[in-house]
Amino acid sequence: MEEKFNNATPQRPAGSRALDGQMVPVDLPNFIKEIKNETSYHENGKNAITVFKSEHTTLTLVALKKGEKIQSGTEEGHLLMNLYVIEGDLSFSAKEKEQYLSVGQLLNYHYDYPFQAIAHAECVCLLTVIK
Repeated sequence: MEEKFNNATPQRPAGSRALDGQMVPVDLPNFIKEIKNETSYHENGKNAITVFKSEHTTLTLVALKKGEKIQSGTEEGHLLMNLYVIEGDLSFSAKEKEQYLSVGQLLNYHYDYPFQAIAHAECVCLLTVIK
């Protein structure tokens, strides 16, 4: 298996880190601090970092301020999404159905319809998308 790494960016100049490989450890508490301390979070009310990415799976850590949202994009080929709430709470809605999620809860969603999730308080979640 070929390991994959991200490249350093002006926003995250610390250097490359593993995104895919036989074993990829993810320090969630450290990444949570990092994305909450970045300018994007303070200026835009949300910020995210991809912590794992393979051909079929992407895990993204997302921090949202109260009232901010995550919504479906224009990507195709997604089969399943998991949203795990680490901090705070949010509402997830798709096709006139709504589900409230709080700390420690996980929602599995078959990617059939557009969705959106709105934070009711500062919120951190782990979003897994499987293609």
